[in-house]
Amino acid sequence: MKAKYKNRGWFLIILSIIILLISGFFYLRSVQRSLWEKSLTDILEVTTQGRHALDTYIEKDMEMLSLIVAEAAAQDPQNEEALSQCMKSSGTSDSSYICVNLDSGMLYTGFLNRGYSLNDEQLAMLSVLQGKGIREPFLDGRTGVWTLGYYETFTWPDGTKGLVQKTQPLSEIAERFSLSFYNDTGFSYVVNQDGDILLRSMHRNSNRTFHNLFDIIDLQGNDAQQVKAFESALKAGNRGVARFWYQEEEYIFCYVPMKNAPDWYVVSIIPNHVIMEQANSIVKDSQVFLILILGASVVMAAFFILYRNSTRQILLAEEKARKAAESANIAKSRFLSNMSHDIRTPMNAVLGMTNLALEHIDEPDRLQGYLENINVSGQLLVGLINDILDMSKIESGKMTLNIDTASLDMVLEKIVKIIQPTAAKKNLSFDIQLHRVEHKTLCFDVLRLNQILINLLSNAVKFTPENGSIRMDITESPSEKKDHAHLTFCIADTGIGMSQEFKDHIFDSFTREQNDHVNKIEGSGLGMAISKMIVDMMEGTIKVDSEAGKGTIFTVDLDFLIPDEIPIFQPSDEKINLSGRHILLADDNAINQQIAYELLTELGAIVTTADDGLVCTQEFENSPAGYFDLILMDIQMPNMNGYEATEKIREMDRPDAAQIPIFALTADAFAEDIAAAKKAGMNSHLAKPLDIPGMMREIQKYVK
Repeated sequence: MKAKYKNRGWFLIILSIIILLISGFFYLRSVQRSLWEKSLTDILEVTTQGRHALDTYIEKDMEMLSLIVAEAAAQDPQNEEALSQCMKSSGTSDSSYICVNLDSGMLYTGFLNRGYSLNDEQLAMLSVLQGKGIREPFLDGRTGVWTLGYYETFTWPDGTKGLVQKTQPLSEIAERFSLSFYNDTGFSYVVNQDGDILLRSMHRNSNRTFHNLFDIIDLQGNDAQQVKAFESALKAGNRGVARFWYQEEEYIFCYVPMKNAPDWYVVSIIPNHVIMEQANSIVKDSQVFLILILGASVVMAAFFILYRNSTRQILLAEEKARKAAESANIAKSRFLSNMSHDIRTPMNAVLGMTNLALEHIDEPDRLQGYLENINVSGQLLVGLINDILDMSKIESGKMTLNIDTASLDMVLEKIVKIIQPTAAKKNLSFDIQLHRVEHKTLCFDVLRLNQILINLLSNAVKFTPENGSIRMDITESPSEKKDHAHLTFCIADTGIGMSQEFKDHIFDSFTREQNDHVNKIEGSGLGMAISKMIVDMMEGTIKVDSEAGKGTIFTVDLDFLIPDEIPIFQPSDEKINLSGRHILLADDNAINQQIAYELLTELGAIVTTADDGLVCTQEFENSPAGYFDLILMDIQMPNMNGYEATEKIREMDRPDAAQIPIFALTADAFAEDIAAAKKAGMNSHLAKPLDIPGMMREIQKYVK
């Protein structure tokens, strides 16, 4: 009898284990499926939000187009000048409008004061457009760039049929089309119903080789019926999810139809392993619990333990998934919060000090102090804006290095002039020492090297108490690269140092250590992140060694190409004299024009002003040969921009057209802007706000 009960007991135990294993198997599968479905819902929601943002952008453009159509429809279809002026007043720096008389085949644009006739092929292409809508991207024959076109047809009162089209560079739309999934592992496309890729997200993983979504899928040997079902879903205008192999890995394809662009879809592509990572982690944890249960003597107790722990893990995983879906919004909010505070602080100082200066305009001593404070706050504001623009350029992959031959002495001379005055105000000892530096003329990006070193030294000044010391040692050593010199920049201070916890995040964006001393010091938290990114672009390294209360040491290692025997201009301290020199100044901003005008006339120059590029070229063309010694040219101007004006001047048939120095005078201060100025035929590039001493040194190079 006992054996019978014993066998029954074992049977119940074995049965319980079998039931538990089966239940556990289905339970884990259910959890995995639920998490996967929840993640897909989140991705679809983010894709829908991205679709909505793009739809809104298109809708606003279509509304603006309708206003232009109404204006064009009110004109006489035979009045070429009025229609051209209507298109001219509607365009911007990144978009343009055309009006077409579909009956006569005449096209009117803001670039000409009269219309010109389209050929039969061009007219036929536009005549098929009906109503209002958006064209698929096409190569603009005028600009040579891929373009998006919005169009709307209309009828003039006399029955003549017309069409207005707005074109905009596709790259401008792509910059606004940015979706982020699971720590930037996913990317998105805009496609049509045939799978043709119309718009690519600015993402490092976005494949730019393929032009059709189904080419990507077919190459992976996916199931033909699944591919067919995906094609049918796009044809039917459905919203959903598909799974395919891409680049030897399974990916999730989430597709959402657009509203304001019929037959277009936003498609998000995310690696399946990223989505399943959390679910797989829970499955592995649960398997461990099941193994423990098998060895437990009390099946029910072990079951409750497993259930309780598994439930907790599920809740944590769901919370983690929710936080991951909200990470983009949180990052945006943090950015706006940081920038709102850091920009408003110097802006309030500028406005407040300006009001005080106006109230005490007849008190020179007080006025001087107010103006000095305005200058300091203005420089801080410019630094913050530059940091934001630099971070945006770096993250979008648009920042490039402007490598040129330069002198290390010139870099150090400028650094001393910037750092020494602020260090002296705090009674700080500031010293620069060179060790075994044999090559002072090297090839590098002067702006970016300056940015790295000034960021590090400025922080040293900020965080070093009075009577402390700051030292920069520069050491040359043999480089592993051929024809290169290896330089080590070591910046050490006796400042407040930093905690070990913060040191691990020193190069993260918008990161600042939180304590009473640091919170009183202005800064965006971007300087170190930008410095690290620039060092990485230069294929160098940067590291930090610090301890709270004992100072900080930053070490930067970089390799520089050694140029041939090339002479470097050494600026003179001699005061520049422009007496009798004729300078042509082109700037459409009245305030900027006044500032440059007064600076130059105080040095004796005779200044002629022009409000846009077209007037500038006319002033030069109408002047006697050799009359002007220098042209200062703004870039963003109406009628004709600075690049176009420079090219037109260089093409003129007169002896001084090719030799006269032309300087770009612009707020566009990135490496690609400097390269564009040189390509247009300009001799130099001066960034706004103007560095007055730097501008004078540059003028002195060309105007003797």
